[in-house]
Amino acid sequence: MIGEMSNRWLNVTANLGVLAGLILVIFEMRQNQELMKVNLTNDYYSSYAQAEMIFAGENLPAVWEKSLLDPKNLSLKEMRILEAVTYSPITRWINLYRLYEAGILEKTFWQSQVNVDASYYLGTPYGRAYWDNIKPHALESNFIPIDLLHYIDKVLAATDPQDMRKHFESIQAAIK
Repeated sequence: MIGEMSNRWLNVTANLGVLAGLILVIFEMRQNQELMKVNLTNDYYSSYAQAEMIFAGENLPAVWEKSLLDPKNLSLKEMRILEAVTYSPITRWINLYRLYEAGILEKTFWQSQVNVDASYYLGTPYGRAYWDNIKPHALESNFIPIDLLHYIDKVLAATDPQDMRKHFESIQAAIK
């Protein structure tokens, strides 16, 4: 009688253990599926950014200089070169944000990357105009997650569009 009851409890406990194990396996499979979806999306955006970088070509340094010193006189060709370079960090930030959404990265990580890069790529007169021009489309199409978009705006609000130019001028002044 006691042995029979012990066996029954052992069976119930074993079955509960198997059920808990199955639930954990299903949960892990869903998590892996979500991670694969994020990785495939990130790979797509990364390949797009790599293709864009082909446009940058060997004239990028001269075009970049002109974008700081004489941005109003950029040709369409030069703006296309700058667009290719400006698009790349935005896709990186989106990729990092998607990894954060999937629970893989901390919020502070994607924010730190925006903090490091936004003033360089979007903090110039051209970069600011580019950002202001694509932002409505990015909002409409949900291309850039809204939290990321607002964070980029916050970083840019604290950036003077002439900071990059001043940075290099101060280095130049220190050389003389």
